[in-house]
Amino acid sequence: MLTTSPGGVSFLHLSNGARPVVTMVTQWPGQVTAAGMGKIPTLVAYQYGEVQACGEEAVEAFEDDKSTVAHYFKLHLHPDHMKRSLSRPIPPLPPNVTLQQAYTDIMSYMFRHTREFFESRPGYINTNTWSRLQNSMEIILATPNGWDIKEQGFLRRVAIRAGLISSSGAETRLTFITEAEASIHFALHHGSIRNWLRQGAMFAVVDAGGSTVDSTLYVCKSAQTPVRLEEVASSKCVQAGGIFVDEQAEIVLKQKFRNSRFGTSEYIAAMIRVFELKTKRLFTAGKSSNVIDFGGPGDTDNAVGVRRGKVSLTAAEVASCFAVPIKDIRDSVRSLIDSRNVQYLVLVGGFGESTYLRQELESAFGTRGVSVIVAEEPSRKAAAEGASIWHITHNVKARAARYTYGMHIWNDYTDTYRERFDLRQTKPSGRVVVDGIFSTWVKKV
Repeated sequence: MLTTSPGGVSFLHLSNGARPVVTMVTQWPGQVTAAGMGKIPTLVAYQYGEVQACGEEAVEAFEDDKSTVAHYFKLHLHPDHMKRSLSRPIPPLPPNVTLQQAYTDIMSYMFRHTREFFESRPGYINTNTWSRLQNSMEIILATPNGWDIKEQGFLRRVAIRAGLISSSGAETRLTFITEAEASIHFALHHGSIRNWLRQGAMFAVVDAGGSTVDSTLYVCKSAQTPVRLEEVASSKCVQAGGIFVDEQAEIVLKQKFRNSRFGTSEYIAAMIRVFELKTKRLFTAGKSSNVIDFGGPGDTDNAVGVRRGKVSLTAAEVASCFAVPIKDIRDSVRSLIDSRNVQYLVLVGGFGESTYLRQELESAFGTRGVSVIVAEEPSRKAAAEGASIWHITHNVKARAARYTYGMHIWNDYTDTYRERFDLRQTKPSGRVVVDGIFSTWVKKV
């Protein structure tokens, strides 16, 4: 599963008589063991159009010169309507690098190291299990709710180029699932959701990730094992993920240190790294001291509030970084659940681990009787792990159509079609018909 940043992979080896166990890849080159909890930065560093480093190993190049590193490149693949909603320009790709190349390089890298991780597991060392099963391996890619056939076609071509799957197997062994649907399977598997899930219960799943926040509405048709869920309405997808909080924090910090030696790109990058990993995640409503520990003892300037490499942001400063994304998330969720008897809101995803986001959603929807539920396991890996869980459980049995599908047909002329009077045609059989009538097969909910 590949996200704006970070990205993650899970796998599942099914064998006769063995209990299925989903495993996250937790060891990546350049990363302290398990420090990333199964995810790596979606970064690809280039020099003269040739890949130099990926993931954690590309972080140093990113901090030195962002223009040589493909980052946030998932935004380039967004449909036009999603791109138009962005408040800031999408970072350009490095010189002589195409979007297909960036995706191919990061997918190839992740797939290669997934194999290394798999073959280092107890029971698989010095075996040919991967080689033996590779030609029958099934690949599942989790994508935002807002992506459709065009984006899936692009990813299918990339998966072939990256060596994940052969061209002959791409149509049958490569499957796509929305990040939101993957995440609800994760929550069902790990969370306390089964404690309150009852037949007839209606709930929303909000998957708050790096760039997109996907919201989906479900009704429980059966709470008995296996759980059976159905989508109630077309899902929502809004550009309000965690990266937009980071971008606003960068603006705040640049303004704060505009006349200081700490206003250089190197210092700001160091501050943003700490803000993303710690300050943003720990922030809560009313927390007065929000420290960014970015430097060392020699980094002191009392005039701008820096002491021994630390700067403290006020609650108002940090809250301002969240303001726009949280408003967009509230509006998106409200448009999904308004006029419906929704009882629970399940919050998952990396950004979904933010206590402040949860508090704001509780404040917005708690008064109408909606309880905000979070997964008990760290949910930044929800889509990656949930995709594998989905493969063996398939709890969602019906989905709401995002579009109305049908075709143009001939139909007998009646008074219903008076506005098409001039388009009447008489068939040799004497039947009077009118062309261009849209016959609906599946209607958008």
